Amino acid sequence: MRGNLDGVRVLDLTGEPGFFAGKLLGDMGADVVKVERPRGEPARRRPPFRGDESVLWLALNTSKRSAVLDWTTGAGRDAFLRLVERADVVLETERPGDLARYALGWDVLHARNPRLILGSITPFGQTGPRAAWRGSDLTIVATSGNLHCTGDPDRAPLRCALPVSYYHGSLEACAGIAFALVARERTGAGQHVDVALQETMVMPNMATASMAKMTGNRGARAGAFFRQSKSVQREIWPCKDGYVSFALRGGPARIPGLVAMVTWMDEHGMASEALRTKDWKAYNHNTLTQAEVDALSAEFGAFFATKTMQEIFDKAARDNLMIAPALTAKQITASKQLAARSFFVDVVQADGAPLRYPGAFAIRTDRAGTAEPIRIRRRAPRLGEHTAEVLAEAGFAPDEIARLGAAS
Repeated sequence: MRGNLDGVRVLDLTGEPGFFAGKLLGDMGADVVKVERPRGEPARRRPPFRGDESVLWLALNTSKRSAVLDWTTGAGRDAFLRLVERADVVLETERPGDLARYALGWDVLHARNPRLILGSITPFGQTGPRAAWRGSDLTIVATSGNLHCTGDPDRAPLRCALPVSYYHGSLEACAGIAFALVARERTGAGQHVDVALQETMVMPNMATASMAKMTGNRGARAGAFFRQSKSVQREIWPCKDGYVSFALRGGPARIPGLVAMVTWMDEHGMASEALRTKDWKAYNHNTLTQAEVDALSAEFGAFFATKTMQEIFDKAARDNLMIAPALTAKQITASKQLAARSFFVDVVQADGAPLRYPGAFAIRTDRAGTAEPIRIRRRAPRLGEHTAEVLAEAGFAPDEIARLGAAS
């Protein structure tokens, strides 16, 4: 089966904030060419390494080809514009205005190829008072409010171990590019998709920022807990051999799970009469006092402490309970659920040895019902591995390819 984006050509100029966007477009079938300057992306030289290749590079640049072209100067810029004429998408993470300084701004690219879509991923967007600001993942999670709410209340804010803003931003860029491709089918014209990483990190704040004006709650660090209007409620619970995620929140989606959990506790003689007779139809976690929360937490917490993560997960899967184990990376790779779905895949590397990757994030079906996962199309490329191939496909003569190689 062809990919969703089969036939779409992407020129990927991104640094680390946009690596994942190019990978996802490639996984969905696009021909993604990572256009690198002669020394290659700095991320290629960042430890840890597998052999002589960066693990970061190997993880985030699958489903791409690599072509070396110094698009910032002279002949390399001219050659890049020739590639633009045949491309559908250019993906970039330069500071706002930098492409224009290289005479490759949106106006130039659009004039060269009116159907082209330019996807830009920057800390604060192309316009506005902070557009010229530099920003790392730490800057972005701080200014988005995400850092303010993450960690224990008696300690400093806690940043996730990986640069999550880059991944959220890449997902938003892919969605925007997909919509721009659909719009192009109607209008014939490309668009500039402008992704501000700070903006993409507002939603992961779990609606606190968007609801602050209405609720008066700006959020605060609560560790393994979740702050409600009148109480602080536990979200991560110790169990016999680790932790599970479970919320005391109500609503149509969660109340059936609370009822089923009480039934399970009662089967083990661990549900009090007050818990068994509670009117769950009238349950509203927003109105609970801290004393009411503490009483519920004591019973649920005592029960979880008697069960292993696997026991809890098996029960959740059978009875549709909204509870899940908090797994370590090692436990994730050993997951029976992921094994049953063939989630992890082996991708043969340049040295001929396989390397295990997380596989498809979704499975697509065609109108005939044939299913195929959205998948890794190829290993991460070596620097310049496909330069001659890419240039030849674009109509460059052998002597031109040789001159460009010499210039690099």
